[in-house]
Amino acid sequence: MELWPTILAVASAVVLLSNAAEKIIKAVKAAKAPENAQNQKIANLEERLKKVENKLENDKKQIADIREGNHVLTKGMFALLEHGINGNNIAQMKAAKNDVEEYLIHH
Repeated sequence: MELWPTILAVASAVVLLSNAAEKIIKAVKAAKAPENAQNQKIANLEERLKKVENKLENDKKQIADIREGNHVLTKGMFALLEHGINGNNIAQMKAAKNDVEEYLIHH
């Protein structure tokens, strides 16, 4: 008869330890929840930052292309003005034409 109380005591101890372990696990998860949420927000922000940086790099390239085009077209307009003013600037007009043609063909 002394065996049953021992078995009941061991079973009770197992149940109490199981309940205690469950409570500890819940407490640890609750304690880590803000950190996990913060880590997820940081990961999302890093991903968004990469996308924004890629867009900025693309914009930078497009602005450089636009500046180059404006430079070529401005040279062409200058050559036209010079030719219109004094009428003898054919070499500059041909060079500007070649620059504009080169820009239009390769861009």
